[in-house]
Amino acid sequence: MSEIRLITKDQVAQRLCMSERTLEKLVKSCQFPPPLRLGKHVQWVESVVNNWLELKAAKQLTWVEPKRRRAA
Repeated sequence: MSEIRLITKDQVAQRLCMSERTLEKLVKSCQFPPPLRLGKHVQWVESVVNNWLELKAAKQLTWVEPKRRRAA
């Protein structure tokens, strides 16, 4: 089994270039995976955050420039 790395709310927000408040809103609206609650701390599994980001970026990563039509 691979090692599970946990990251804090601050680290997640920095990685996604957003504020912690925006991250909280995404979690509340079910647009981002909920954190693990460990005592009074909230953390995310790093691979879950990476997978979410890859899913969000999929359209951009697979984008291909459309072929231009030739003028008649």
